[in-house]
Amino acid sequence: MHYVIIGGGITGTTAAEELRKLDSSAEITLISEEEHATYSRVLLPHYVRGKVPRERVFLKKEDWYEAQNIEWLRGETVVKIDPANTFVELSNGREISFDKLLIATGGEVKLIHDDVKGVSYFRTLDDTDHLVELLRALPKDARGGIYGGGFIACEYLNMFQTFQIPTTIAFRGEHFWSHTISKEAGMILNQHLEKNGVEIIANAKFERTVGEKVLEGFETTKGTHLCEILGIGLGIEPHFKFVSDAGIEVREGVVCDQYLETNIPNIFTGGDVAEFYDERYGRYIRAGNWMNAMTQGRLVARNMSGEKTAFDLVSSYATNALGLEIIFIGDTSREAAEETKLFGSVESGGVTELFVRNNQIVGAVLVGRNSDRTALTKLIQEKAKPEQFN
Repeated sequence: MHYVIIGGGITGTTAAEELRKLDSSAEITLISEEEHATYSRVLLPHYVRGKVPRERVFLKKEDWYEAQNIEWLRGETVVKIDPANTFVELSNGREISFDKLLIATGGEVKLIHDDVKGVSYFRTLDDTDHLVELLRALPKDARGGIYGGGFIACEYLNMFQTFQIPTTIAFRGEHFWSHTISKEAGMILNQHLEKNGVEIIANAKFERTVGEKVLEGFETTKGTHLCEILGIGLGIEPHFKFVSDAGIEVREGVVCDQYLETNIPNIFTGGDVAEFYDERYGRYIRAGNWMNAMTQGRLVARNMSGEKTAFDLVSSYATNALGLEIIFIGDTSREAAEETKLFGSVESGGVTELFVRNNQIVGAVLVGRNSDRTALTKLIQEKAKPEQFN
């Protein structure tokens, strides 16, 4: 049996490790676009802030792959999948046959068009090394800029605070996660950031950077904002053309059933790229968080090896913005919810919003109320009614 895995991140590597445990004689090929051994994206902000050394971010050493008898092809990309003849083609022209295939490619960071010294992204270890260099080179009176209103923007806020860099943040909506969290939660976030000295530019569309070779600032539809370092947090976008060209169903992600198998037998997917059918919520969802990625890596390996186990996890993701904790649990799609219920208030400094469908709690967003996390996770697991939360 030859297993081929496209993607050397946490989902792909976890799947490879699990497959080796399940089958000591199988051929396993792991194709990674990055040159590095698998590392923890969760630890990258701690590396930037000097809390952990660079070598601590790695989850596997380079000799681990050989020790596990896993063929590790690093710095390689797949340009074609041929399901009929069961092979993938690499950018260097090499063709690799497979019996079962896993697509776990994650996504590419969304870029701005301008490329001047001082612009930073925060997705990969290489991005992080670049950011560390930029921060070291900043003058003492430097100002920081951030464009974006999500998880990566939060990381930039926290990192800039560590280095005592005064910051301007601009985003397209009224507040962070403007399509997901409530107006009240957004107000709490905005007030908290302003209280901590952050300049907020809301409802602003990015236009261009200022400075020919070295960053001097950036322009939005709300004006010019001076800074010497600019963090871009616009999210990620998967590249699906080689997947859809193979006849594999693609919507917002690579579509798969509750067993993480695509519409083509023996081709599976998992992690950030997977749009999987979740029986708990009764719909297809994508979940881009570490817990989901690792759990799907383990499960998809078992299913590829012949089991038939449905993915069942109430995943959650916690972050914080300058000390204010924000937690997403379960299915937090506002469009898919039939109703939402809000607890707490702006005045109290914290809110919990429940997402309800078929009179069942399917998700929750907590801002400044992390004490609700355990109880709500349990209620979502038990398919509880909203009145059971108090």
